[in-house]
Parts: sequence; structure tokens; C-alpha cells
Amino acid sequence: MQTSRIWRRHGGKIVFGSLIAGSLLLSYKDIASNMQNLSQAREMISANTSKQQLLEEQIAHEKAQAAIAEARYNAGCTIVVAVNSPRNLATLVEGEPVLDRTTKKPLPAGTVVCDANGSTGVIVHNAQGELVVGQMAFTGNRELALEQVRKIRGAKVYYVTPEK
Repeated sequence: MQTSRIWRRHGGKIVFGSLIAGSLLLSYKDIASNMQNLSQAREMISANTSKQQLLEEQIAHEKAQAAIAEARYNAGCTIVVAVNSPRNLATLVEGEPVLDRTTKKPLPAGTVVCDANGSTGVIVHNAQGELVVGQMAFTGNRELALEQVRKIRGAKVYYVTPEK
């Protein structure tokens, strides 16, 4: 009697609940794979977002570095030439010394140096106390770098520029 009353009162709910439980039981693998796919998609989105953020930070850093380098070129940096061929311009490398062409001694601290590729630096003391290129900044404005070379008219490169 109690059972028939429950069936009469809640029969539709029991049948409906049983159907839902059965369908969930039959499709649990699909649900698990969908949850895994969603988790993978979430991880991929997170990785892409962090990559995008790193790229945006890099662009901001490059713009700041370019502004510094352009200011150094406009203020008149010292062009550096190669040791083995004074008519050839050298590329600045952070941590390497830049020598005066006449005395063969390092340029004094605080000297702003540049190359024809758009790199600029300041002569600083390294951990060992040596005078080397540091505080590097790069501009992609190659025309600005070449303009600096034109200012010294190319021929003067041998006489007025330090060597690396």
C-alpha cells in the first residue's frame, strides 16, 4: 500500500529521474572526454594569452630601447670601427671593451658609443672593473645610424673613431 501511494504520487518523477540517471550512466565517457577537451582548451587559451602578453611586453621594451638609441644617435654618439680594418665599422657587443685608436686604452666611462647597425651603448665598469660596453639599446631605424656615419663623411672613420 505504501509503495503504490509513492508510485501514484511520485511515479513521473521516479521514471524521469531513472531516465536521466540511465542516460548519464551511458554517456559518462562522452562527458569525461568533453570535460578533458574543455580543460585542454582552457590551458591552450591560457598559454596563448601569456605568449601574447610576453610579446606585447617585448614590443613595449623594444619601443623604449629604440627611443633611447635614437636619442643617443641624435645627441652624437661615437661610431666604433673594427680593429683589423679601421675603414670598416664594427658591431657593438655588450661586455666587450672599446679602445681609443691612438692610445689603445679603453674609452672613458660614460662615453656613448654606437655602430652602423643601430646599436648604441655606454662605456661602463664591469664586475672586474674593466671598461666595457654596457646599457645597450637598439633602434631599427637604420637610416638614423647611417646618417651618423655620413656626418663623419666616411673618410674620417680612420682618424676619429675608436676601435673594438
